[in-house]
Amino acid sequence: MLEIIAPPLPSFLAGGEMTYQTGQHHPDRRDIGVFDLLIVTEGCLFLGEQGEKYEVAGGQFLILYPNGHHYPTAVCQTETHFYWFHFLAANRWKHVEKPASEKCERVKRRNLFSEQPFAIRLPKYGAVLNMETVKRICRQLVHSLSDTSFFGEWQRHLWFQQLLQELCMHTAADTPSQAAVVAERAAEFLRKNYYRKINYRDLGEALRFHPNHIARCMRAVLDCTPMEYLQKVRVEQARLLLVSSGLSIEQIAECCGFSQSAYFSRIFKRYEGMSPNEFRKQYGLRFTKDAMLR
Repeated sequence: MLEIIAPPLPSFLAGGEMTYQTGQHHPDRRDIGVFDLLIVTEGCLFLGEQGEKYEVAGGQFLILYPNGHHYPTAVCQTETHFYWFHFLAANRWKHVEKPASEKCERVKRRNLFSEQPFAIRLPKYGAVLNMETVKRICRQLVHSLSDTSFFGEWQRHLWFQQLLQELCMHTAADTPSQAAVVAERAAEFLRKNYYRKINYRDLGEALRFHPNHIARCMRAVLDCTPMEYLQKVRVEQARLLLVSSGLSIEQIAECCGFSQSAYFSRIFKRYEGMSPNEFRKQYGLRFTKDAMLR
């Protein structure tokens, strides 16, 4: 797997689509200085890199490293269509073995005035499960290259981040990823709907899995139950409102999905070690009536 430390996020440089006819092959290159992402839609590319051989068939992808030697190991046996994208990682990166299932996604206390580094882990080689979505993003990226406006460049970078997310989340590169996909889908649903009243039945209907299966996946991958995860997200949102708004404790509790302010205070203190009022006094801004009216 490729591990990139962010921020900053990987930067899109260039891209395109190509079709090789039978007998053609990918070029032999070394130390090109950029990552080369190849997504094959039809046919098969035969490539080697640093002694490893890859057969990248339709519906698969491969990331070639900037400091290595990659070369063709065979010519294309049939017409082969693929997308290619060059990108850079401004921060440090490394090749890692497939990491064990991490106890991650805990909503951690973070410094609100500094960056929080995190690792982006992308399979170097794998099969894309959501191929139609990936092809749509690839087409958007390639077709937008003629737009040289500021907005066009900005949009390409957004699409490229979405493409990397798809390759990270929707890949069949390893079998345990099914539990990870379910856990991430559940976490995404909870993050988007934290302000609503949510129960296990709602979660099951949204994901179309039995709630017990979802809970098992989240415990295995994220080391918490869906409701524990929801509480942590709500507390994280409450922390942001406490330091950035003049809303009352009761209003913040309601905005973050807590039905009662007393229950909100109890849960908040469990995670933060202090009450919401104490947290606001220690970290928050003091809002005047005029500031609240603005």
